[in-house]
Amino acid sequence: MKSIIKGILEFLTKNNRWAIALVVILLLLGGGVFKLQRNKIADWKDKYQTEVKLRDALTDTLDIYKNKEGEWVAEKRTIQATIKELEDMNGQLTDDQKRLIAKIKEVNKENSVITAALIKANFVIDSLTHGGIVIVDTTKKTVEFIEPNDPFIKYHFTAQGVLPFPPNTKPTLLINNITLPNEQFVEFHWLDNKKQGYPIAFSVTNTNKYVKVYDVNSYAIPELKKEIVNPTGWDKVGQWFVKNGKIVGYVAGGIVVGAGGTYLLMK
Repeated sequence: MKSIIKGILEFLTKNNRWAIALVVILLLLGGGVFKLQRNKIADWKDKYQTEVKLRDALTDTLDIYKNKEGEWVAEKRTIQATIKELEDMNGQLTDDQKRLIAKIKEVNKENSVITAALIKANFVIDSLTHGGIVIVDTTKKTVEFIEPNDPFIKYHFTAQGVLPFPPNTKPTLLINNITLPNEQFVEFHWLDNKKQGYPIAFSVTNTNKYVKVYDVNSYAIPELKKEIVNPTGWDKVGQWFVKNGKIVGYVAGGIVVGAGGTYLLMK
């Protein structure tokens, strides 16, 4: 074996043209193998990140916190998959997630859904003590409770049959109106987790403290990825090489072959 290798080396040493040709061939083959391996790694990484994001989104729980303005925010990861994939996973979906998918399918009949969310919320009033206006009318036997100034709740209640209070008379309360002003802000954002491919999360913020969000389920198409929609500088460089990989390969190969050819001509 050693003698064979030695013979090849002696042959290449005496025949520089063959040596250059062999180097060019090895470079081209090595570049092709490297590109193929790089694409396989990228595909595997993308598939792994997609599976992790979907698993975490399906099992995520609602995170409720206060923002800098003192408003309550409800946040949860967004489901990213095709509708067909989610239908195949029907047994792993909650009832709310199934309702979300059903609504998306209905909308898709006329429009292509990019993102969507299903929010479950209640108006919850706990231990509210009236501190507004009280009007007593002894002629009508009524007491009115009016709250015009509270930024979170406005109402006008009327208690009837209270003054005077005859025997066997049951007082009644007439709710003239009740209003809970609320401004709701919803948004999708990228979670700062590069290993998982920057998963998407959905949040809803309410300005009224009496509005309680107790579940959120959201959806985004799988094509919505941070490296595509909002790429970093390195992402842009990587995308450029992916789009122009063949051209770069041809140019690099041409430079090597041209250099080798020039050397052969000079010899």
